[in-house]
Amino acid sequence: MFITRVRSLLWTSIAVVVLLSGTAAARQNVHEAPAGAPSAGRVAPAGEPGQPLHVSGVVVGPDNAPIAGASLYVYQTDHEGYYSVKPASDNRNPRLKLFLRTDAKGAYSFDTIKPGSYPQSRVPAHIHFEVSAAGRSPHIFEIVFTGDPFITAEMRGNPAFSERPIEDGRVTQRIVLK
Repeated sequence: MFITRVRSLLWTSIAVVVLLSGTAAARQNVHEAPAGAPSAGRVAPAGEPGQPLHVSGVVVGPDNAPIAGASLYVYQTDHEGYYSVKPASDNRNPRLKLFLRTDAKGAYSFDTIKPGSYPQSRVPAHIHFEVSAAGRSPHIFEIVFTGDPFITAEMRGNPAFSERPIEDGRVTQRIVLK
């Protein structure tokens, strides 16, 4: 009973920190893709160990109109949960990252591998997204994957996380910028 209560308090604290840091991050500058960045690319190089994944989606406004030229910065860990070459893990300078700009239909896509959870942690595997467009508020969030045992109820209710299924090696994510 005591251990369950401590775990619950710990996950509630983590969810609050993530929510607050997501709010603070939205006020900070996000990583901006170069003007000529492609709408499709590769995060993980060919031959990177791990389960292949194809991520695609659209960036739209609240009216569902596509946003052409929206900036996306995505980054993640390798399949073992490291951002950098093991044993380092610096999320400020990740090895697996990509800058994209949406096409005329607001579409983007990239190939990667399924990231791993951080070593010796209960953090779900995730891909970070920083999305922005002129005249819109940036949206900073993480995709987590349906079925990951480390996803909590608090995460499911937190806009800093988007739980997505992997279907035949594919993940889709619709992003709304306000």
